[in-house]
Amino acid sequence: MDILDRISFQKYIVKYTMADEKKQGTVTSSDGTKIYYESIGSGKPLIFCYGVVCNKEQWRHQTNFFKKNYQIIHFDYRGHNLSKSPKKTSQLTIKGCAQDLAAIMKELNIDQATLLGHSMGVNVILQFYDLFPQKVSALIAICGTVKNPFETMFHTNLSQAGFEFLKLMYLKFPKQFPKLWEKSITSHTSQFLTSILGFNVKLTHKKEIQNYLNGVSHQPVDTFFYFLQEMADFKGDKILKKIAVPTLIMGGTNDLITPIQNQYHMYRKIPKAQFLKVPQGS
Repeated sequence: MDILDRISFQKYIVKYTMADEKKQGTVTSSDGTKIYYESIGSGKPLIFCYGVVCNKEQWRHQTNFFKKNYQIIHFDYRGHNLSKSPKKTSQLTIKGCAQDLAAIMKELNIDQATLLGHSMGVNVILQFYDLFPQKVSALIAICGTVKNPFETMFHTNLSQAGFEFLKLMYLKFPKQFPKLWEKSITSHTSQFLTSILGFNVKLTHKKEIQNYLNGVSHQPVDTFFYFLQEMADFKGDKILKKIAVPTLIMGGTNDLITPIQNQYHMYRKIPKAQFLKVPQGS
């Protein structure tokens, strides 16, 4: 191996070693809640925000692709996974998640970042922009909505009644409901319905759907209902018209949970936004 080959090889090793560097930790947010985060790689920062009661594995393909050239930051929302729940359930809010992210950026000495959000993660990144516009270099919003998601879910507003019924059962039977919830979420029926309604079965392995549902079943029930109510109450139109950074809106033509008309609505409201339609995407 000549000197040029050695230099090239050393650069290759350094690049991929840095890409695998991981920093993990917790920060104390503005209300005292302990929030878990991890940072991978180096370069311009990309911060990924997943959907309600999801986890960072949702972004594994994007992480593996971008970590070679960027700093990747994941964090768990309050009440999710490795983060703690706040002292009061009333603090399970999208605004709280945005403030958690600000604390993480301060901890990592990040002045500005590109934010990527999926589903409820779209609400989080929009709320963050509203609070800290100077900290955002670009936004990527995937399969999200700024309106009540139950109004368009499955192209009908009937899911609103279903959500209200579940809330009623949760409030009426607070001790029994969590056990029933866990059993129903992990049932074969739930796996089947989730696979055909919430995933592209041509691209998703059965194990991935099972892992997702197992994760959902182990989240505190409070977390699930409070954040779904937060999404239902979210008023994002007033934020959209203020956005002045490069913004990409993405939607899938087969998305039944947040149908593509929701993303078109966002695209039309944001000045100079770009739109990417994913055929058969969900």
